[in-house]
Amino acid sequence: MAPNLRLSLSIFAVGFLIEAGVNAYDVLTGSSTGRTGEVLFIIGAFATVIGVTFLTIGRHEWNELHKQRVHHAHLTFLLTVLLGLAAAGPVAYYAYRASLAIPSWLAYEVGGAVAASLFFSFVLYAIIVHHLLGTTGRVILALALVAAIPVVGVVGYHIAGGLPTYLTTVRSSPTKVVALIEPVATYLSYMFLAYGLFAVAFIDAHRRVAKGLPAADGGIPSAVPSRPS
Repeated sequence: MAPNLRLSLSIFAVGFLIEAGVNAYDVLTGSSTGRTGEVLFIIGAFATVIGVTFLTIGRHEWNELHKQRVHHAHLTFLLTVLLGLAAAGPVAYYAYRASLAIPSWLAYEVGGAVAASLFFSFVLYAIIVHHLLGTTGRVILALALVAAIPVVGVVGYHIAGGLPTYLTTVRSSPTKVVALIEPVATYLSYMFLAYGLFAVAFIDAHRRVAKGLPAADGGIPSAVPSRPS
């Protein structure tokens, strides 16, 4: 029943479990590095893109409410990407225009955009799975979002505080930037709790879809809309 939907949920869940495990290991051992951050970003981005792709392919497995949520997921994914570009674009511009003075507002804009992009990536996951869960699953989902808030806030704050130094360094010696941002990447390791809770929520959603269990609002997660003759 609903093979594309279940496959999408499985992909997301595996991605969350990997990231939660690696993050927890880094927190316990203090071994977080810039390369770990890069690997985690790639895993998360890959799982998100592939998962949303299978959701799109499996639109026929959803009822009209679920199709609307897929549409909302696409819009949220686009917003997340745009926020990422809003952070990266000004940095690239001022980093390679050494003759320009760095405006005071840039640090707040970049730090805020990074924090918002990270948080909306979690909102995206919540939109995808919310309607497939019962009451307990939705509580777990809410706790995952709450757990992510302080981490994205700290990351955004430190990026904003260190941005002038980052830009000055990249203008003079780009190879040193990785060492400068490693402490910021370390904070992302504390996402292990949010990722773990999301993994639990997505696994529960997969179980409910497989059994055709109703959601908390009474809808059937895997219902296929009837087609007019």
